[in-house]
Amino acid sequence: MKKTLIATACLLLAAGSHAQQSEEKNNSEQPQTLDKVIVTAQKREQALIDVPSSVTAVRAESLASAGLVRLEDYAAEVPGMSITALSRGFTSVVLRGISTGISQATPATAFYVDEAPVGSITAYATGSTVTPDLDPYDLRRVEVLKGPQGTMYGAGAVGGLVRYVTAAPDPERFGGQISLGANKVTDGGDGYEGRVSLNVPLVSKTLAMRVSLMERNDAGYIDNPAKNQTDVNKAKTRAGRLALGWAIDKDWMLQTSVMTQRFKADGIGMEDVVGTDMHPLTGKLQHASYIPETQSVDFTVGNATLKGRIGEFSVVSSTTYQKISSEVNVDQTASFGPVFNLLLGIPGLGAQTRQQVQTKRWAQELRAGSTALSDKLDYEGGLFFTQEESSNALPPLSPFIAATGTPFTVLPALFDARIDSKYKEVSLFGNATYAVTPQFDLLGGLRVSQTKQNYHQDYKASLLNPLAVLLDQDVSSNKTNFLVGARYKPDANTAVYVRVATGNRPGGASALPPGVVTGGKQSFDADTVTSYELGFKSNLAGGKASIEAAVFTTDWKDVQAQTSATKSGATYQYFVNGGTARSRGAETTLLVFPVKDLTLRLTAAYTDARLTEDAPALQGMNGDRMPFVPRVTASFGTDYRFEIGSYPAWIGGSANYIGSRVSTFGGKGPLNVPAYTTVNLNTGADIGAWRVTLYGKNLNNAHGINFANNTAVAAVPFNAGIIQPRTIGGDVSYRF
Repeated sequence: MKKTLIATACLLLAAGSHAQQSEEKNNSEQPQTLDKVIVTAQKREQALIDVPSSVTAVRAESLASAGLVRLEDYAAEVPGMSITALSRGFTSVVLRGISTGISQATPATAFYVDEAPVGSITAYATGSTVTPDLDPYDLRRVEVLKGPQGTMYGAGAVGGLVRYVTAAPDPERFGGQISLGANKVTDGGDGYEGRVSLNVPLVSKTLAMRVSLMERNDAGYIDNPAKNQTDVNKAKTRAGRLALGWAIDKDWMLQTSVMTQRFKADGIGMEDVVGTDMHPLTGKLQHASYIPETQSVDFTVGNATLKGRIGEFSVVSSTTYQKISSEVNVDQTASFGPVFNLLLGIPGLGAQTRQQVQTKRWAQELRAGSTALSDKLDYEGGLFFTQEESSNALPPLSPFIAATGTPFTVLPALFDARIDSKYKEVSLFGNATYAVTPQFDLLGGLRVSQTKQNYHQDYKASLLNPLAVLLDQDVSSNKTNFLVGARYKPDANTAVYVRVATGNRPGGASALPPGVVTGGKQSFDADTVTSYELGFKSNLAGGKASIEAAVFTTDWKDVQAQTSATKSGATYQYFVNGGTARSRGAETTLLVFPVKDLTLRLTAAYTDARLTEDAPALQGMNGDRMPFVPRVTASFGTDYRFEIGSYPAWIGGSANYIGSRVSTFGGKGPLNVPAYTTVNLNTGADIGAWRVTLYGKNLNNAHGINFANNTAVAAVPFNAGIIQPRTIGGDVSYRF
């Protein structure tokens, strides 16, 4: 195979390049130069060097072997990615600094599973935190595209896109894998997991089925001093997938799949801290709660993709249905207990909220592509339609007696609110590449979208919302995104590209009742990012090394923000557009084979994201940093392959650095969140059909914080989301 570039850390996340061994057989003859890596980032198979954009591809098998099962575990190894997570299952992914932190309702990062768009893209269904965080049990890789992808993927992909690529059914091989694993968390409990996959050819070379199941029990590590409970945030994830692949004839292929993943946790992974220096309020890894703070996320997506040819045109039809349901129970005693005592003279009362969100979404994409002008012009165009229906409810819950948990029904419910929303989008898009010379290409793309939204709000009178609100708002809008660029390849192993691209998040109903704010708008506009990027990719020293680097600046206009207004004793939350921001930075990945059987990987990113004008709706000032965007992230990884007797083995590891961050904008009393470093190691061997793996995550037991917020009226306590402490684990798998 002709040597070409591997851009980014696709071979070497902690478990390293041993993951190149296929399920079909164990292979001790691992290559010591860089082989071609194919990705589908631009909705077609391409070598990474031919993608005129910054793309990181992460092998899912490497993640599983190293115990890296959540986005939080490997975000630092993807240049330009950062995350915030109050607890497992509720993670916000930020690419290139496009985030407003906790005030961000609409996601700035889009998600796909193969050809299926997933998640909510409106402001009303908590789509920024209820994101698909898939276990790698039946994935091939995770692809991360950085920078706006508006022409290719539409609304929502303003920071970039995360694409999960699943394992496809193989009509020529019967086989599968069974694996069992366990782990121990320092200052916490025990975890275990089991995975099984089976590939069955139904008709030789024509029809195949793949079935996979997974259960993962994550240990708890947060203690509850209020109830004298330990390890309250233990969690369980169950997942399953059924896929069919049918080669109808030499030109047509139908792929269908249904995937489900269900997450449930008994507590929130946060620590009560004092905001001045973020030291623990009552003790390390302690959070006081008077009720069980349970959370759950159920995610199901089904997709049918038909690919084929009609004359000179390649044709793709993708039909997707998804359903996401989530529920979060939060103890609000620290916030409202003092209020009950102060205003009502009732001490010892507790309060809780329960938020229930459900989203159902259909999506249909039809696209066709071909070539012209003696194959110099490669073009594609298509139609995209999506319809989303969401509900977001706070059901009525009475205050309770904190000591016993008994409902205190003398007072009305704290909240009784519901929001229903509908979203429709129709888009026409086209992308083209023209080869001016064999080495020089021009790129272009355009997407025109029309959206319609309906917002229905039913807030009944309650303790904290004394005036009932019944509100209906309809909003329609049109938006255009574009891409222009160029790519120069002086030889087959080097590429330089320049890219100017836009993206947007849809606007919508403001949720502001008439008459509350003088001159207040009943809608908010789409916000827009425009990115200017220069990138370089090269395969060096005859395939012994590769480098990818990019510099970028991104202008963000009409930043969407959630704000509030008070009238007649009632407070109203609503959406506005709140100013401008800019994100500038650089990213690089270096991969080296210095000697036989040894691989080194270095990634680094610098991101300076901040407001460029005052934003009163965000309580931000010109120059304020964007929340929870580290200026510097870096990762160094290594992998060494050897043999124990005749059995192939490996040892590898990584050190990952997340720089300091701020928790929110200047007017909200931001917390300075410290930097942290984690160290991971793993080792294993293949013994015939058996594989044995040992790993350690966060071996230095870093007390890393990836979320912080002031939720109490008296500013004590603050809540800090804490990463999982030192975890030692192992896995045994059998392949057949």
